[in-house]
Amino acid sequence: MKIEGKVATIIFRNEKNNWTVMLLKVGKDYITAVGEIEDIQVDDEIELEGIEDVHKVYGSQFKFSTYKKVLPKTDSALIQYIADNIPGVGKKTARNIIEEFGEETVNVIRFSPDKLSSIKGLNDEKIDYLYTFFNDEWEKWNIVEYLSKFSISAIIANKIYQVLGKDTISIVKENPYSLLKFVKSLDFKTVDDIGMNMGVSLYSDDRLDYGVVYAINKITDFGHTCVEKENLLNYSASLLRVGTNDILNTVNRLVLNETLYIQEIDDKDFVFRRSYYLAEENIAKSIALHLKQKIKYKKLDKQIEIVSKKNNIELSDEQKTVISNALNSPITVITGGPGTGKTTIIKCIIDILENMEKEYVLCAPTGRAAKRITETTGKEAKTLHRLLEIIKIDDKDIDMFLEYEVKPIDKDVIIVDEASMIDCMMMNNLLKAIKPSSQIIIVGDVNQLPSVGPGSVLKDIINSSKVEVEYLKHIYRQSAESDIVVNAHKVNDGEYPEFKNKNTDLFFIQTNSVENTISEVLSLVSHRLKSFANIDVLKDLQILTPTKKTELGTVQLNATLQGMLNPENKKRCQIEVGDRVFREGDKVMQIVNNYDKKFCIDGNHFEGIYNGDIGYIQNIDKQEEKLYILFDEDKLVEYDFEELEELEHAYAITIHKSQGSEFDYVILPLYTGYAKLLTRNLLYTAMTRAKKMLIIVGNRNVLNYMVDNIESKNRRTGLKEKIINEVK
Repeated sequence: MKIEGKVATIIFRNEKNNWTVMLLKVGKDYITAVGEIEDIQVDDEIELEGIEDVHKVYGSQFKFSTYKKVLPKTDSALIQYIADNIPGVGKKTARNIIEEFGEETVNVIRFSPDKLSSIKGLNDEKIDYLYTFFNDEWEKWNIVEYLSKFSISAIIANKIYQVLGKDTISIVKENPYSLLKFVKSLDFKTVDDIGMNMGVSLYSDDRLDYGVVYAINKITDFGHTCVEKENLLNYSASLLRVGTNDILNTVNRLVLNETLYIQEIDDKDFVFRRSYYLAEENIAKSIALHLKQKIKYKKLDKQIEIVSKKNNIELSDEQKTVISNALNSPITVITGGPGTGKTTIIKCIIDILENMEKEYVLCAPTGRAAKRITETTGKEAKTLHRLLEIIKIDDKDIDMFLEYEVKPIDKDVIIVDEASMIDCMMMNNLLKAIKPSSQIIIVGDVNQLPSVGPGSVLKDIINSSKVEVEYLKHIYRQSAESDIVVNAHKVNDGEYPEFKNKNTDLFFIQTNSVENTISEVLSLVSHRLKSFANIDVLKDLQILTPTKKTELGTVQLNATLQGMLNPENKKRCQIEVGDRVFREGDKVMQIVNNYDKKFCIDGNHFEGIYNGDIGYIQNIDKQEEKLYILFDEDKLVEYDFEELEELEHAYAITIHKSQGSEFDYVILPLYTGYAKLLTRNLLYTAMTRAKKMLIIVGNRNVLNYMVDNIESKNRRTGLKEKIINEVK
């Protein structure tokens, strides 16, 4: 059933899933319509397709499955439509157009725009905008209507149109499965439904090719760079509803045209996506090339003595050996847990390089990690994105990321901190920027969480046994006095942490329910910590949690904590975004890389706010629809209201998002959660984020389970074997 009318009122809209309840004027009647819809405003003319329904609470309503905008049919509606959508064209000019051309107005705009030059108030720029806008709108809704025949929702159709534009229909007709290549967010079933409706055979080469590639993409979304061939065959056969022999033939065809690659690992065949395979291969070849350097050995005892006196540090024999080996090797990995002196060693290496007049660069994967190493060494550190000048790229487009032309790094020594966070795609880009004659010092804690992106780069480099690796095991005096540090090492060794009642920086509060856990957390935040340590809970305290969902996840905790720490106040401006409220004073986090964000520090202009950056909302300007956030105490960044989906509240953040950061005080609620998430290295990473105090609140059984659960360390990659093969 189809109905057509004008949007009179939008009663409710969920910004996350676009579920909307609206009042539609159809003729003289008003109808309540419900369904998923976007890009719709009051007074828009729309056509809906769906069914009449009676809700047991809300009564009669029209449940629509597809929709499309239609161009206004009345003069008054068309005047309003033009005035609302064409910059610089008001109602008076719009009325002049319609009075001149009458019923032919839309056709004149779309097909004979030159005739518009006779209208007072229109210049060439406005005419061109009118022509482009009306044709784009017609194309878009024509495409939405076409895709709706295949049960594709208007929301998804809109996403397809945004990528493919006016070529959408011709691309779909030629090969519907190619949509998977162009629109990354589509799932296979959606596209397969189109193919089946168009009569594509189950055994079509295009269907099988795209289906297998989709299958391996889904499997490697979990951090693997490859999948065992047998597993891929079985999963793909189930997805595509064909036999494993059909999939085997498809895999062989895709290997032949270099869409997929196969590598033998431990006497089994593993299948790789092209970009992951080539990224690993490039890393291995780059390491092999660097290792061919002939480094002239330098006795550094005197230099080490000079910098230790300068920094008032008494270096151990272990530290002296590490510094000497790092400066006398083409590539060195320095790894160790908290308190083992990694930062001290970096600082001494930098001082020696400066004394030797060597050029170096210090870098880290994220903004917060770069800031932390800058604070601890006193030397500028750059993010990898800024160092390599990686801008305006879709992080999910791994093919583009593989081929990205990065800025060459013309330095004698490259020092990379927090290397456990670097995935294979970023490491590939870093290594291809470094000249073969440069020395590379890679620093990181291999026992922390692996990178969010694919691979286990640091672990694979270490396990290849082809690169100089310095293991730091000794915990130095000041850190040895920290129960956080001591127990983090216990956890890493598979031992349960031990807790004291006093003279400690590590506390455990036993709870008996989720509600009790939340109550304890709120009590600590509201007053107990302030009276104990006199801290600024917004700036000095961070709550970490394993998950976004559940009652102890970031979504629920942030809503509760916002109400406590930054409640609604007439003096504080706020804006609603879906089911969230952003308020002046809120602590927020950027959750995607935005390379275009500009800001100024001391007169110098910079670009880029990155996933994981934490800031505070300084001002909300509703009139200008702008929101201003202060990051790192000196970066004031402007956001349009439409960009607020890039932000989340950060009173509580996930442990994954905390990587590369340190906080003075940390509260870690652990009572329940998804078993696969509750792992040893997740707990270890959380514990090592706290500098002055860590308070774990929850269930001791959950804590012990995490110590015992090492599942997440088992990522399947091929880098180790590639390095072994390349380095002779």
